Amino acid sequence: MELPPLWPTDSCMSPLDAFSYIGGLMFDELAALQSRFFAPTWVPGKPVATKQGHVQGRRYAFKRGGVDAYLGIPYGKAPIGALRFQKPVPAESWTTVRQCVEFGPRCPQSEMFFEKYGASMPEKSEDCLRLNVFAPDWSPKQAGQPNGFAVMVFIHGGGFAVHSAAHYGDYGICEALCTKDVIIVTIQYRLGIFGFAVGDGIPENVGLWDQTLALHWVKDNIKVFGGDPDNVTIFGQSAGGACVDLLSLSPHSRDLFQKVIPMSGTSFCSFAVNSREHVKKACYDYAVALGYNDQTSKKPAPVDPFFRTPIEFLRSLPWEQLEVGLVSQHINKNGKLDLTPVVDGDFFPKPLDVLRREMPSKAILTGVIDYEGLLFVGLKPGHLKLREEVEKLIQRELVFHRVVNVDLLKKRLLDMYFDGVDKDNTKEMALACVKIVSDAYINIGCWRYAHEMTHLGHTVYRYSFEYFNPKSLGLLGLLLPFQKATHASEIPFIFKKGITANFHPTIDDLKVVDIMTGFFTNFAKNGDPNSVSSNPQIWKPLSTDDTSRYLSIDLEKMRMCEGLHDRRVEFWLQLLKLESEFRDDKAVAVKPAE
Repeated sequence: MELPPLWPTDSCMSPLDAFSYIGGLMFDELAALQSRFFAPTWVPGKPVATKQGHVQGRRYAFKRGGVDAYLGIPYGKAPIGALRFQKPVPAESWTTVRQCVEFGPRCPQSEMFFEKYGASMPEKSEDCLRLNVFAPDWSPKQAGQPNGFAVMVFIHGGGFAVHSAAHYGDYGICEALCTKDVIIVTIQYRLGIFGFAVGDGIPENVGLWDQTLALHWVKDNIKVFGGDPDNVTIFGQSAGGACVDLLSLSPHSRDLFQKVIPMSGTSFCSFAVNSREHVKKACYDYAVALGYNDQTSKKPAPVDPFFRTPIEFLRSLPWEQLEVGLVSQHINKNGKLDLTPVVDGDFFPKPLDVLRREMPSKAILTGVIDYEGLLFVGLKPGHLKLREEVEKLIQRELVFHRVVNVDLLKKRLLDMYFDGVDKDNTKEMALACVKIVSDAYINIGCWRYAHEMTHLGHTVYRYSFEYFNPKSLGLLGLLLPFQKATHASEIPFIFKKGITANFHPTIDDLKVVDIMTGFFTNFAKNGDPNSVSSNPQIWKPLSTDDTSRYLSIDLEKMRMCEGLHDRRVEFWLQLLKLESEFRDDKAVAVKPAE
């Protein structure tokens, strides 16, 4: 079907609305200025003896008691020189008390625009294998946990290319999460070419090996912080959610934790895993763009041409030349992530579907945001080209699923999304396109994950986060065709800190913070997000008879619902199932997606 152009000049926020919106943001910033000059005070925390040496962090005071924040603890040796592109090595020991009061360096990455002009971030360095521990000072026995506090390990997202543990803060974690009787650990891992390169003579998935080493560190050390090493939940958002799922599959990592919370991302999402060939070619192309010459390239090499392999060449360059972002000149082009985990025969010794059937039982809490794709649409330059982009996106998803009748299924899907939509109404058209992006990038993979894990016998709780405060987007809100909860909108309500903008919570916002942190910490402690004292138990797990239900999380309508996203994803999967049966019957050979 022919789609009309999208977003003419009068379809976005009017100048008056934009002026009012910016004015509101400025008022909030001025109102918060005083608190910025008076940052939360802290005193030196309790020294703790880890296996590498003693550490001492910050102590923040709350009504409940003190919470210690140990920042920038090394868990891996600096992966520099010969260790670049290699599996991580445990950090070396130290003899004096290490002052862990500042975040460690971020992994090299391209700066995002709100980082360049927003709050200061730690420096960048390859010496980035650090983690942070946030631990209550009171006794876990007093909190009804005789074996130690439940432990929650967070794996940040960012398309395997950007972000750091520092983005998620410290004080908000202590205040919103640790005061609910849990220990939080936030970790960093190698990103981009440093963490997910594929090439001759190097291990693959070293970013996942980093995460696994961090989990071993938690297993070996968390008891001295008051934690229970046998009650560990890992949680992550977007690419971090996909990592959570992947870690639960690998025999190298799957026994290091008991519960998982993949948020807005799983390994079923098409962005999460590429073929080895795809990533290897991306690394080769990147090396050529930076000057590598394998004697077949027609491009003259501005540097020493006598490197035997692209990886050897990339290892020779300073890290500043190897930074990539979510969208870069030579990497992650055309809306597709290039540097991702791969099935390598080592971290994943078998196909993922086989490992999924073999994995130990896990309690699972998972979910998505109401309009996941709204953020991606807003960040996409050239709104007028989105009409073509959503068609390409559907086509790419169908190819990813090895569909034979691509044109036929694409037409049926477009008919479904645009049924009843007024092609002259830009808001209706924008909504339809956002639904396509939401489903293709996030919802299909997350729905399949919940469905598969339920049928494999795991206990699965699912949510849709729908609460929204327009000011939580900051200036990013000016780029969106409409304002609703979108990708990463839940983050401020878990960590009490914004990612794309400063978080100035309203009274309603604070209520949602309490709800979300209550659900997450209850789940970490007991494997059930419902409060032990709540009656009735509002959140019901999925069953094999009904994998479409979910908890709608909104301040005004907290309830169990049926038919997530108007059953759009179920329509997708029904078409793919029919296509799969057709392909099997015809035994058609199809080239895998690049």
